[in-house]
Amino acid sequence: MSISDRVKQNVGYGKELLASSIEGASKARKAVLESEEHSGLVKAAAQESWQAATIGVLAGVALGVMADDRKPVRGVITGGILGAAIGFAASFAWKTRPVTAAMARAAGKRIGEARDARWLTRHPINYG
Repeated sequence: MSISDRVKQNVGYGKELLASSIEGASKARKAVLESEEHSGLVKAAAQESWQAATIGVLAGVALGVMADDRKPVRGVITGGILGAAIGFAASFAWKTRPVTAAMARAAGKRIGEARDARWLTRHPINYG
């Protein structure tokens, strides 16, 4: 078997793993968001994350003023935007962790199933 054949096989296997993980994560996301317990999770997380974004703006503006001596306005704007983005993203990620955890578990399970299927095709088990 040549190197290019092995590379093609590995690329195909990588695509198969990626597709299976995306499928598992997608199904888990739908299942969690459609459940009664987490039906309004994303909306509530987005609404509550603006408080952290505001704190991020204030911290970013303060750090932007201190970091950019020549053009403090540029530092204020850049720091404020980055602080808001980081504050919102961190708060949103923390508040939606049930969805993220379910997606990660399902993706890992699907990857394991794909790896097991590949192993079985390469190492068939003969009973008897």
